[in-house]
Amino acid sequence: MQGFCKFFRRSLSFWRKVRYNERNASSGPAKKEKLFLALSLAAVVLCTVLAFGFAVPLQAAEPQVLPDTTGLEQYMLVDLNTADLSALCTLPGVGEKRAQTILDYRTQNGPFERVEDAANVPGLTQTIVDSWAGMATVS
Repeated sequence: MQGFCKFFRRSLSFWRKVRYNERNASSGPAKKEKLFLALSLAAVVLCTVLAFGFAVPLQAAEPQVLPDTTGLEQYMLVDLNTADLSALCTLPGVGEKRAQTILDYRTQNGPFERVEDAANVPGLTQTIVDSWAGMATVS
């Protein structure tokens, strides 16, 4: 308990000295600090006003009209008879190795007659070929 009382007395005398020095200090630095704080507060208010004033609205004023996309599906379909390695890699379940296998199979056996014929390629299953529905075609 004595240690605490000693600490309390020392800290009390320290804070008394600090308060005495604050009261008797010259007014120059205190005025500069107040001016700095006032200018900082003004800058924060100005930035806030500008941020909300120039904020992008959450919704467009008028609804946007999407362009007509009919006819684009022909560009999104992968033709198994003419596609190169990179085009075949866009199909689900097909990496570079399987794409090269498809190309080799096509070279040896000729063009595919139906998309389902791709299940005959070694390494491809009917499940993988079925996942290409709407993405693959044959010409």
